[in-house]
Amino acid sequence: MLGDQLIRNERIALVELIKNGYDADAEWVEVRFEHFLPGMKVGPQSTIVVADNGCGMTVQDIRDAWMNPATPHKMKRRRDGYDSTPKKGRIVQGEKGIGRFAVLKLGNKVTVTTKTENSSFESILSYDFTRFDDEFTTENSEEKDIYLDEIEVDYSESTTPESDNSSSGTQITIQNLKGSWNHRIIGDLYRDVSSLTDPISRISKHSNSEDFSVTIICNGKPVSVENESVDGLRSLIEDKAVLKIRGRYESTENKFIYSINGNEKQTSLNNPKILGLWLWKQRYRSSQDSMDESRPYECGTFKFQFYVFDFSRNISGKFALNQTEKNILKEHRIYLYRDEVRVFPYGNYDDDWLNIDISRGTGRAGHFFSNDQLLGWIDISQKDNPRLRDKTNREGLIEEGNATSDFLFLIPLFLSYVKQRPYLQYQHKQLERNLAETLRNEVVANHIEEMKSTLEAKGYKPEVVKLSKLAKDYEREKKFLVQRAEVTEDLAGVGLSVEMTSHDIMLLMGRAKDIGIEISRQSKLSGSDGIQKQADMLIGVLTQIVEGMHDIQSLFKSAKRRKRALRIEPILDKIFQLYRSLLDKRSIRYEKVVESGSPLVADTTDGVVMQVLINLFDNSSYWLDTLAGDDKLIRVELDGENGELIFADNGPGVEQEDAPYIFDAFYSGKGQEGRGLGLYIAKQLLDRHDYGISLSDNRKGNLAGAKFVVSFLK
Repeated sequence: MLGDQLIRNERIALVELIKNGYDADAEWVEVRFEHFLPGMKVGPQSTIVVADNGCGMTVQDIRDAWMNPATPHKMKRRRDGYDSTPKKGRIVQGEKGIGRFAVLKLGNKVTVTTKTENSSFESILSYDFTRFDDEFTTENSEEKDIYLDEIEVDYSESTTPESDNSSSGTQITIQNLKGSWNHRIIGDLYRDVSSLTDPISRISKHSNSEDFSVTIICNGKPVSVENESVDGLRSLIEDKAVLKIRGRYESTENKFIYSINGNEKQTSLNNPKILGLWLWKQRYRSSQDSMDESRPYECGTFKFQFYVFDFSRNISGKFALNQTEKNILKEHRIYLYRDEVRVFPYGNYDDDWLNIDISRGTGRAGHFFSNDQLLGWIDISQKDNPRLRDKTNREGLIEEGNATSDFLFLIPLFLSYVKQRPYLQYQHKQLERNLAETLRNEVVANHIEEMKSTLEAKGYKPEVVKLSKLAKDYEREKKFLVQRAEVTEDLAGVGLSVEMTSHDIMLLMGRAKDIGIEISRQSKLSGSDGIQKQADMLIGVLTQIVEGMHDIQSLFKSAKRRKRALRIEPILDKIFQLYRSLLDKRSIRYEKVVESGSPLVADTTDGVVMQVLINLFDNSSYWLDTLAGDDKLIRVELDGENGELIFADNGPGVEQEDAPYIFDAFYSGKGQEGRGLGLYIAKQLLDRHDYGISLSDNRKGNLAGAKFVVSFLK
């Protein structure tokens, strides 16, 4: 049961035996598949041999450990302070004492030959279970109750030549094989063992992976897998990775300390950019549970390295990947290592242990990297992460308290942050480069001119005329598409304003319904003055509804086209009333400061000013809501003398690395709720009227958050 039924497949069973060689201080382990049929099919004589040059086992080791189920001697060694191997100082991996039973997953006939250093003999352990059925309920086809202490295993000793006394090691020979093998399974095993102590991302000139090597031999021929070149993988990581991330999660401080492409950074879990992520809200805001800020995450401190690649089809330049390179990357995921030895099955190409695919499906795919474009590893240790323990069946980590769930939450959370911040900045830079190159070189127009020149040289005059007409049609279509884009920008902000206004309208409609019910009730009572009073209230409520709808109409395209001299203050008051209930709900104070002198006036439309203010209120209220406490403030200053509206708050502000992109389309730090269009649309609308909006780093008024300056000077 511990060997055959608990361990999922033969690959994992072999890995367990290889790990035993690692714990035995072996420098090498050799796995030999002997006498297999073509296609690596199992035949009657097929044999699997696992040999190492480790320390070997004494007679006492065999009797008290190998032949004794679930012995805790490795766990006791760590408890007593002996957590490393005697020669190479490796951290011992095993702890449950059942890995040795993996041999029974592989076959029914096993011979273990082992020898310790300077011993004059080798111990030979032979057990043949072919006489039992797979469930150990019959022996030689005779049904009977079979108990563990009735099963005998032969032990013998063989004297070794004196010249071999200094050698040591263990060889396990397995016959009468179970299961099935083929070249694909062997290839997967090769990948497993090649990343056992040295993940592909970790391949570098400082690697000490040569201290432990694993060789697989099939019918006398060493196994290798195409495209698994160490140099090729190193080249991909060094030359084609868009982001190279190295760092750690510091459990006691609840923050990530890391570098991206050499730039040192820190991100705390109370950073508003983290609090705005979909994963965070899924865990804390979609339930009644909230994070206890004083509780460190139970998983403990861990280290990580991630490499992010760009799989976009239209990418060009140094980061572009061909199909062969993409296929290599798809074979690898994010690996997990404990004390420099891999934890299976994490990192297998078919294992979504971080639930990345699930998050992309149930959340918003654009907020997560795909598994294919991520490569890397995470390092944990028995010392720093004692509660992250392997399951007995070697299928991942035990769910013990909050440790594993915390661990499996923090990693995707950090990667989601990277996707929506540094990677989004990379994408915008890439887009700007491509667009600038296209515009600067007038690519389409140049192509057309080249074709015209070629055709003219060859005397194709009718075709030249057609190309000239094509060029004119292209310019006409481009102008039309630019106009359509402007209309789209006008309409994109309507949804947000309708959402806010409709919320208040629905509240008023509900109130109107209640008043109507009350009028109906009182109408049945004769001689009551209350009917007239209730009717007056109903009229007042409906009047507010009409005014609200009138405000929405101001945002529509037809209204935006009628420019006139407008006082900004009344429009500001109107938008504040629109947001008042939301600000009250989020405990956000509002201050309006009107500078003495001329009122602030702009030659524009109601809709433009309203849309700019709506986006500023919306962004500010969102980021202030991520802060704890009640000291939240929005301050708006109207400066008619200088033609400026200054919109400031005491929220988290705009990070320096985000500042160049906040007015770009589709760049947002709001996580799932962000569309990345608000500030972009506001800037586009103001630009069309020769006005502008900018981010100021002047913290006037001691408000340490974001500060935007809207200039109404031509």
